[in-house]
Amino acid sequence: MTEGESPEPMRRYGGYAVLGIVVVAVAVLAVWLFAFGGDDEQEPAPLALDRPELLGTVGLDVGVIDDHAPVVGKLAPDFALANARDPERIVRLSDFRGTPVVLNWYASWCGPCKREIPDFQKAYEALDGEVVFLGVNLQEDAAQAAGLLDVFVAKYPALLDTEGEIAVHYRIQGMPTTFFIDADGIVRSMGAGLIVEEVLVEELARIGVTYEPADP
Repeated sequence: MTEGESPEPMRRYGGYAVLGIVVVAVAVLAVWLFAFGGDDEQEPAPLALDRPELLGTVGLDVGVIDDHAPVVGKLAPDFALANARDPERIVRLSDFRGTPVVLNWYASWCGPCKREIPDFQKAYEALDGEVVFLGVNLQEDAAQAAGLLDVFVAKYPALLDTEGEIAVHYRIQGMPTTFFIDADGIVRSMGAGLIVEEVLVEELARIGVTYEPADP
């Protein structure tokens, strides 16, 4: 990002859970305090430093690769994270270059996240390789991250943002937050909040994907 340039503000899609962010400079750990919104009444999640089992579990090969912030019309910052279903496998965002990507931060405590996952899976199946839906789980373990998707029989890939480092870099302020990235790796839109099916159709069109949902 050039001097004086600032990321385009996040769009508001629908209901979302607000995040309060406190960054602690200890081995580049990000500490998050969650204040929940959306449909579910829940207690705030514990701070990451109170859950040491979630920290440092995926080795040294993960983290931010590109240091620029996400900006609409610019290349999405590359990163590497562990696969939620196979934590020994490290995946980079750039691995999907050549295919449009829907990059979605989610968590098991997030009510709006749970509501949009079935629509994401429906589109993922219907489009059959035309687009990648890539879930990024925020500060939960592999069992929680994969388990939530399994509840909705969602088969698309999911990654573990165990320390919240990528969420901080991507300026995540509410959950869910979704980035629509075209086949060249360019961010075409980004925003926080629930994405209903009608909005999903519109946003997919921005990244060159035509989606006509089948009737329920």
